[in-house]
Amino acid sequence: MDLLEREGELAAVEAIIRRGGVLVVEGGAGIGKTSLLGAACEWAARAGHDLLRARGAELEAGFAFGVVRQLFERRVREAEPDLQKALFAGPAAAARPLLTGELSEGAASDISFAVLHGLYWLAVNLAATRPVIIAIDDAHWGDAPSLRWLAYLAPRVEGLRLTLLVALRASEPASEGASLMAVRAQAIVVRPSLLSERAAAKVVRELLGAEASDELCAAAWQKSGGNPFYLHELLRGGQLSLANAGAGEVVAHGDVELVRQVAGRVRRVARSALPLAQALAVLGDGGELRHAAAVAGLEMDAAERLAASLVRVEILAEDNPPRFLHPVVREAVEASLASDRRDAAHRAAARLLHADGASPGMVAAHLVGVRPRGDAWVAARLREAARAAIVSGASQDGAELLVRALAEPPPVGQRVEVLREAAGAEILAGREAACGHLEQAADLVADPLERAAIWLELAEAHANLYRWAEAVDVCQRALAELGGNDPDLAARLEAEMVICGLRDARRASAVLPVLDRLATRRLAGGTAEAYAIARGLTGLLISGLPAHQVALPLQKAFELSRPRAENWDVRLPGIIALIYTEAFAAAGATLATMLSEVTRSGSARGLHVTYVTLALLKLRLGALPEADADARVALRVLQGAEFPQGLPLVTMVLADVAMEAGDLDEAEALLAALPSHGLPPSTPAMALGAARGRLRLAQGRPAQALAEFESSRSLTKPEIWGFEMRDNILQARSGAALACLRLGEQERARELAISELADARAFGAPRALGVALHAAGLAHGGGRGLALLEESVAVLRESPALLDRAHSLAELGAALRRLGRRAAARDPLAEALDLAARCGARPLAMRLREELRATGARPRSEWRSGVESLTPSELRVARLAAEGRTNREIAQELYVTMKTVESHLARVYDKLDIAGRAELPRVL
Repeated sequence: MDLLEREGELAAVEAIIRRGGVLVVEGGAGIGKTSLLGAACEWAARAGHDLLRARGAELEAGFAFGVVRQLFERRVREAEPDLQKALFAGPAAAARPLLTGELSEGAASDISFAVLHGLYWLAVNLAATRPVIIAIDDAHWGDAPSLRWLAYLAPRVEGLRLTLLVALRASEPASEGASLMAVRAQAIVVRPSLLSERAAAKVVRELLGAEASDELCAAAWQKSGGNPFYLHELLRGGQLSLANAGAGEVVAHGDVELVRQVAGRVRRVARSALPLAQALAVLGDGGELRHAAAVAGLEMDAAERLAASLVRVEILAEDNPPRFLHPVVREAVEASLASDRRDAAHRAAARLLHADGASPGMVAAHLVGVRPRGDAWVAARLREAARAAIVSGASQDGAELLVRALAEPPPVGQRVEVLREAAGAEILAGREAACGHLEQAADLVADPLERAAIWLELAEAHANLYRWAEAVDVCQRALAELGGNDPDLAARLEAEMVICGLRDARRASAVLPVLDRLATRRLAGGTAEAYAIARGLTGLLISGLPAHQVALPLQKAFELSRPRAENWDVRLPGIIALIYTEAFAAAGATLATMLSEVTRSGSARGLHVTYVTLALLKLRLGALPEADADARVALRVLQGAEFPQGLPLVTMVLADVAMEAGDLDEAEALLAALPSHGLPPSTPAMALGAARGRLRLAQGRPAQALAEFESSRSLTKPEIWGFEMRDNILQARSGAALACLRLGEQERARELAISELADARAFGAPRALGVALHAAGLAHGGGRGLALLEESVAVLRESPALLDRAHSLAELGAALRRLGRRAAARDPLAEALDLAARCGARPLAMRLREELRATGARPRSEWRSGVESLTPSELRVARLAAEGRTNREIAQELYVTMKTVESHLARVYDKLDIAGRAELPRVL
């Protein structure tokens, strides 16, 4: 039968398939979403598209990646070895274990982002050979990991030969969830309307015959409310008459009326037909008839006869394998079950599937919704499914399964173990509930050693959420109870305690004696690394040691440690400290091995730590395009892994890049997204204040800049930390000095600059010293200022920090010009312009061009102007293309889409006025 009154919807479907994109069909049950999706798939198949179909099922909503498996598993399994290799090439390899069952050696436990990204690239690889249609019906019943993947895929479809078609009920809660809302935001949305009376009459006469009266047709339209499925259901039931026609009755009474009609039709087949249909509804589409027969208590011969009869009365669409005519019919049949019988049927189905070797997720899908009753077997199956979900990259779903296992509850002797398992999954998912579960576990344990071990897990959970003060408190409690027992565990607690305490002023003074105790212990592995990092932090922030003395033990620790950190939260401040000491080569080498490891293992936290510190390193070196690219990768990982706690450092790097690139609005938006009040006194809070000060200075708001710098410096006071904190790594005094100069407060500017310069000389790191000399030179002015600027340039020539050298060269050239020494000014200004262009610092380059013109020079190379017009993202893509990378390779390295690469290159060619990538090496 033709789709009636769906011309506009069909046109939209055809258009989206022709050009690619995302289309959502939404509406109530029975409105015809499935029919529209089916028509789209038929059209696509005729056009030669590769078709991947899946349907969400209420039963399988808790089966991690159930929809994804429907889409890809069969295709992957049937692929020839060479094709399978091509499908899983590049980042898609991270999705291979999920779809083939082949365990990946050395995979991390927190692979959620790697799997999402890998599934995206699997779709890209499929679309490389011919256009692909991904069609998902009843997406509102899709499992959460699959829906998160759809949300990841939808904004990345543009430019691919790929169309995403999604049908959903707008009234279902999941349709208002973040994932499906993100899909809808990227989509063309069509909403099929109810049938008109004329269309309903056509349906009635096609099914009942042309002699059907106008009155009967009108009654059918009124009783069904114009809903296509309900209209067909009325006609199938054969109970329609003028006497029982009430306007919109089926729609008004909803499920109650439909359940009555469907159940009545099933009962007319045979008395035992309803139990079989109910068992099939419990098992869901694709369930085996033999399992349904067992649940219903029927012999197989009888079940086969009944299933064939259910096809004839249009309850089932087919009986091998059994499949309901429509999801609404399955819902109606299952709704005819009383709640106790439904629970019993699901429990029986779970046992049958488990005995047949079904996947843990399929077994658990039958158990998550049944009422808890202390069944140890149920708790065991839920735990198995949780482990499978976590291994597949669905830690959030694993956590929910374990919470359900706790509600069963498990046997008393297993409760502590399950609490710890649930906490472990929640830590991977970034959930605060982990802390509560570990506290419960500790309260249930009598053995002090076991309790201390749980408290260590609790401290690490707090630290992973950046709740460092709470982590210190837990460690103190554990150490007090542990006493002199288990020195190794005590050392691990002490190491965790000092790393956390040195990042939060509320506990910092309490951890310094603990650091001294650690010095007397024999340490190994992660504990030794944590101790070295803590020593580095104290040397950097408290003791005021020279940079090389701080860096040396850190370098040794990282040389001895494995690329994969035992605790990424511990390693993060160590890498940052190494960068602040300007041991850039050592930091780069350490990060290179870490990058190789996290790319292979897929650790989301490892990817974040590695890319954000790479971005900080590149920023310090003045490589703005590279810093921007790495920070954006870290940001995408945070967003994909749903870990907002890591945003401050990423945001600050991106904001600094935006400032240097001249995009002050973006810098403002980035920093405005972070909280400005209520933060605990901590190292991130100090850095955030300095970043806001730099932005206000760039915006020409010196009074506000000074306030921000002073706010940052105020967090270093002894009354807050318990000791004098060193703030020279923040360069807040230099920034404040520049703000004072613009406010006309030259004397105060000199005091601030001289103070920081003294500390920078003692610290002995070239970049920090060069920046301090730069500020001091501007603050003094005149001959003394010129000498300081010359020293700044000389010092920075010993550093790879090119952008800082460019700034000092610019100020030196400008000072020479103001003194009337125009010829002497040209060389430093020209060198600074070259460095600014290389770094991507557009405002500085523009200023230098004006300074050069003021000296009488003619900065005439137009290509430089073109390069200076490139954004950091465009320049990074252009440089990779100039190195010979393909668009696919660039997209994979930068974690962006190939369409993004193509768009960047198109703008690059236009701005540089070149024909294509062959000319990039020359102009860059």
